[in-house]
Amino acid sequence: MTLPVSQFLLLGFAAACGAWLRYFTGLFMHVLFPALPMGTLVVNLVGGFLMGMSIAYFESISSASEDMRLIINVGLLGGLTTYSAYTAEIFNFIDKGAIMHALFFAAAHIIGALILCFIGFYLLNLFLRSS
Repeated sequence: MTLPVSQFLLLGFAAACGAWLRYFTGLFMHVLFPALPMGTLVVNLVGGFLMGMSIAYFESISSASEDMRLIINVGLLGGLTTYSAYTAEIFNFIDKGAIMHALFFAAAHIIGALILCFIGFYLLNLFLRSS
């Protein structure tokens, strides 16, 4: 698959926007919860919800552009979610002996993102069917 330069640049810009959203969310959440990595949890949960909505949208709208799906799902949401940061944070909890914190955050990220993905998917499907 070849990626035209314009699509490549849009993908990169979308990923940058996602990364900026992730960064500012992390700063904001750190102010509220300075001792816990809540920013990563929030962006992964919100990212899971938005991914579910995106999947529902692109499955429901036959005229939806494959380019737009790439830009939103791979670019924006790929830049927003932070599973590499999640892995490092879980490892740091384990390394410090905070096993319960590690288990809680691992479960919250994985289960929470999956649940919110399903909720986003079904909410947007309900909305699209009612309109």
